[in-house]
Amino acid sequence: LPSRLTAILNKRALTSTAQAKNLGKRLSTLMKFAVDFGLLKDNPMIGVKRVKHEETHYEMWTDADIAKFREKWGEGTPQRVALEILVYTGLRRSDAVKLGPKHLKDGFFTITARKTGVELNIPIHPKLLPYLRIRNSEKLVNIRTYISTAYGKPRSEKAFTNWIIEAATEAGLSPHRSPHGLRRAACRALAEAGCTVWEIMAITGHQNAKEVQGYVDDIDKKKLASSAMKKWEAVS
Repeated sequence: LPSRLTAILNKRALTSTAQAKNLGKRLSTLMKFAVDFGLLKDNPMIGVKRVKHEETHYEMWTDADIAKFREKWGEGTPQRVALEILVYTGLRRSDAVKLGPKHLKDGFFTITARKTGVELNIPIHPKLLPYLRIRNSEKLVNIRTYISTAYGKPRSEKAFTNWIIEAATEAGLSPHRSPHGLRRAACRALAEAGCTVWEIMAITGHQNAKEVQGYVDDIDKKKLASSAMKKWEAVS
């Protein structure tokens, strides 16, 4: 049986190692139940090799990418407002598209993350305020979300991703510059500002410190080292 299970997983891995890995987890759970209920004497998955799968991350936006996007899209454009929201909140696209005036409370964005159900309380960055005022202007007083279509309707996650990618392409950026890449850039900016992994997680809503660590592997360590030394000098 282990050889048959191995063959099944290897066949699935030809299409997707991620799917093969998930299938392996489900089969392990299933076989464990079978042993617990006396349907099998031994768990055949014990003899099955795990499928190797390397997690891939969306390409992180560089500071140069963000500067180029800002140069293309002026302060009054919806594309620019969307960029600044992503940069200064670190939200997932699923939460960014539903963010609106109703989430403003005492200097924070208070919103429940759609993916995890975790309540996020994100302090509003001073540099983001002007863009919120643009969206809260008299002309758009009845908006439900800061990121919306030309008709004032909320954007879907997929449509939002395509819209950002198109805007980035028009700005001369790589076609792989997505909203999630800006979430990674926000994590990097927080890390370079001297924030701990736990502080970053408090803003982004991540529940896995390892995932955040993977996001900030590309930080400017020289810049971070300088920041750390200044902190040390201040208390010496």
